[in-house]
Amino acid sequence: MHSSAKIDHTINVRMTHKTAHVPLMETVAFKDKETALAEICSLENIEECLILQTCNRIEIYVVTEDVDNTVNLVKDYFIKNGRANVEEASEAVETSVDNDAFDHLLRVTSGLESMVIGEDQVLNQVWDAYLLSDNAKTVGPILKHLFNRAMTVGRRVRNETGINKGAVSVGSAAVELAVKLLGNLEDKKILVMGAGEIGTLVAKALSRRCLSPIFIANRTYERALKLAEELSGKAVHFNQFEEVLADADVVICSTAAPHYLLTKDILSKLMGQRTNKNGLMVIDISNPRNVEKAVQEIASVKLYNIDDLQLIADKNKQQREKSIEKAVKILDEELVILNEDMKSFSVRLIISSLLSQAEQVRQKELATALNMMGNVDERERKILEDLTSILLKQTFVPIVENLRSAAKNGDEQLIDFAAKLFEKTGKN
Repeated sequence: MHSSAKIDHTINVRMTHKTAHVPLMETVAFKDKETALAEICSLENIEECLILQTCNRIEIYVVTEDVDNTVNLVKDYFIKNGRANVEEASEAVETSVDNDAFDHLLRVTSGLESMVIGEDQVLNQVWDAYLLSDNAKTVGPILKHLFNRAMTVGRRVRNETGINKGAVSVGSAAVELAVKLLGNLEDKKILVMGAGEIGTLVAKALSRRCLSPIFIANRTYERALKLAEELSGKAVHFNQFEEVLADADVVICSTAAPHYLLTKDILSKLMGQRTNKNGLMVIDISNPRNVEKAVQEIASVKLYNIDDLQLIADKNKQQREKSIEKAVKILDEELVILNEDMKSFSVRLIISSLLSQAEQVRQKELATALNMMGNVDERERKILEDLTSILLKQTFVPIVENLRSAAKNGDEQLIDFAAKLFEKTGKN
């Protein structure tokens, strides 16, 4: 039995589109998340950890008893992970603990923290992050409950508020940006590079705006072909996308390639071969970026990235104010419940140890009684077994409930007293 209550805390350390621009986030992004998870969990006093990383956010969630020291350890690990300027990265990092961390995660899964308010993709991204950490065996009961509950809340918000209705994704925002800058896309030749989740959203959004067939290039040609057939577009072999690009009006990049696909050298050559008199608009929403920044030095090329979507995101937010208000009310309700649930974990070891100890006593005394009674048939044995189990349950249910209630009310003094009392009882 522990001599004092074990109080666990949940910490969130993050860098998001609200505090950092794309180049900075790229420098601190984790290239190998499984290795990062193992390294974070090896830091002092960290019991559980999870990494959530998307094009708009890099977040670390950890469980620990030591808040202040752990915040500093994780923040230091985060900042020193990449090639970022330490001072610049430090200013962009935010931290939250317990209730504030829970609130932030609920806002993330509900789409309220996304660049495009209400987006659905973040739900899949959060769940993928959880599964990766679960497979790496870096999550335990606390993060398991937290993230499962957060997913449920995210779905509830969407079902009850309609915050995700309409064009709500980074992909659709990229298309809206193109429309805003070009006026319309009806007669434009457009190439989408990438047929993954975001690329698919881009292509579908374009199909509603563009009369001409959309060209889709993907490393797996079959995937590009399937999407192109669905949208009456044209699939392009990835090693031939330059042929389409040489005459395109717009290219939107959304692949998972870890390197540049479009460089200044490549586009300079292509622009010299163009028959299209219009300039080329390049929108890069990949993470990491697929387009070299230097391409913007080419006179007839206009380059935009995720940072440039903010105007579209702001307009989307204004259109969803009522849905946001409804979502916030739901989160206020859910946060109270979640906070109480998470506090109850502080007594889980005391309760588990107490019940285990009581069960050992029950088994020992039952065996003694049965030996003293001599010949006892199975029916009589079962009656005694059931009787002692019921007595144990009825005796300890109020104690367990009171401990959980103390945890929910933040009564650490009572919990600590109970832990010490039961420890002494167990030694008698």
